[in-house]
Amino acid sequence: MTFAELSTELTGRYVSFKVNPLTFKEIIELTKTPKEDYENLILDIFEWGSLPQRFYYNDNAMKTNYISNVYDSIVLKDVVERLGIKDITTFNKIFQYLLEIEGKEFSSTNIMKFLANENIKISNSTLYSYLDALCSTFLLNKVYRYDVDGKNVLKTLNKYYVSDLGVKKIKSNLKIENYSTSLENLIYNDLIAKGYEVYIGKIKRDEVDFVVIKNKELKYIQVSYKLANNEKTIEREFGAYNVINDNHEKYVISLDKEDYTRNGIKHLNAIDFLMNDEF
Repeated sequence: MTFAELSTELTGRYVSFKVNPLTFKEIIELTKTPKEDYENLILDIFEWGSLPQRFYYNDNAMKTNYISNVYDSIVLKDVVERLGIKDITTFNKIFQYLLEIEGKEFSSTNIMKFLANENIKISNSTLYSYLDALCSTFLLNKVYRYDVDGKNVLKTLNKYYVSDLGVKKIKSNLKIENYSTSLENLIYNDLIAKGYEVYIGKIKRDEVDFVVIKNKELKYIQVSYKLANNEKTIEREFGAYNVINDNHEKYVISLDKEDYTRNGIKHLNAIDFLMNDEF
């Protein structure tokens, strides 16, 4: 019996659950990392991700092999067998592209140009079927935009975040780690684990990293790796809220230990945020 036939037979008689990689707090519980090493652990997660088994390997080659095997298993079992996608080369190229533009607005035109440069030609319908496959197998999460002024969700110019940063390391060609993007991804994954609906905030010609909603309560979040007394960075992160005139809570999250809270906008240390079940 095929997966499709099994799904038909079991319709209404099963419940599916999405199992995410470990949260930062769960990693602390697993690894018993002392508090003074939390920031180093963050950097380690940026590089190797949060899949549980990889924490049992000290050798980088073994970590790479493990993460590669997990990815290959997902592709072979979920993508090939369950979804029937045969062109794995194109699938991998699309995944690579999305990893390399992570945190930026997605454009079908740009990805088509990227594929053409790789001598790959596909239709729009095939492209979107592959994008759906990447999300349905939980390799990526699609994040829609939220119009702050209109108070509605927009279906265009969405972004993608990877479910595990270790997979990003082995499947992209990025040579330099963007710590702010990685922290943004880590915060996004933690917000999902905390039960929030998460959107990109559209404000006139700019954006807020995240608009999050839980129990009908809306909050705004900006994420930056380090503010570190850099007035230009501080102004950019806090200044994003200048055109938002409502009374919803506004936050800037970074790894700085110093509290930069100002003008009613709360600054949170990223580790404190990740270790706290409530937000």
